[in-house]
Amino acid sequence: MVELHCHLDGSLRLSTLEELLRQKNYPIPDDIRFHPGMGIQEALSKFQTTLSALQEPDAVERVTRELCEDAREFRHIHTEIRFAPQLHLGAPTEEIVDAAISGLDENANLILCGLYGEPPSVLNNLVEIARTRPRVVGIDLAGAPLKDHRYHLMDYDEPFTRARELGIGRTVHAAEGRSPKEIDVAINFLHAQRIGHGLTLLEDWKTLDLVLERGVTIEACITSNWHTGAINHPSKHPIKQWVDQGVKVAICADNILLSDTVLPIEYTRATQQCGLLYKDISICKANAQQAIFQRR
Repeated sequence: MVELHCHLDGSLRLSTLEELLRQKNYPIPDDIRFHPGMGIQEALSKFQTTLSALQEPDAVERVTRELCEDAREFRHIHTEIRFAPQLHLGAPTEEIVDAAISGLDENANLILCGLYGEPPSVLNNLVEIARTRPRVVGIDLAGAPLKDHRYHLMDYDEPFTRARELGIGRTVHAAEGRSPKEIDVAINFLHAQRIGHGLTLLEDWKTLDLVLERGVTIEACITSNWHTGAINHPSKHPIKQWVDQGVKVAICADNILLSDTVLPIEYTRATQQCGLLYKDISICKANAQQAIFQRR
């Protein structure tokens, strides 16, 4: 199995999180995990706790190493781990990225995330960091847009265009219960090769045609979408319709700790609750492998 959408700060071991919080004399929350229908903003707020434990390079390296160990246990043949290093303030961003690289094994690489609402200069800096680090294979725009954000999706065209010029992969969190037009912008202006979530894809046939024409892969995160309230139940996820329409779909876990899931659970959910057949699962596995970001 190949994991393309896995957030470092949402996928650390619970025991490690508790240990790191104790070292800082920070409170350990009663329940850090997501729950169905909580909404995306409440879900995003959970990362404040995990991030508070991951500010220093040593912690980042440790959690990256443990995540790679866990991935081997679950028989991943490749994992792309993503995180926003600019949120880890215990060292300069470059050192945080290098710490994560030090924790990687031979079956994993990094994606660096800018966040909706951040100045495009933040993403420009992440692209520059990636330029000289081959283990950074992609960039992402993560989080969720808010009406009061100064910067919007179109404002990130410059760093994503620069990433394309450098042969760095591009993925964008888009249409996570929002307008499918986000997908259009992400593909046409941010040169996205993959879309994270993309739940409303089928609400606009022009968007669907664009995804099919460009061969864009959708990173499907079933449990995560249920937790954020983007769908009411896993059975309501459009993944089966996507596969039937010929969309390239890769099944992903998103946040192992926060959603209390792993990739094998997501594949089981896809068959038992979303109606995917054995042949569909085989297609999704092949899609994920073909969509791995490769630096050129």
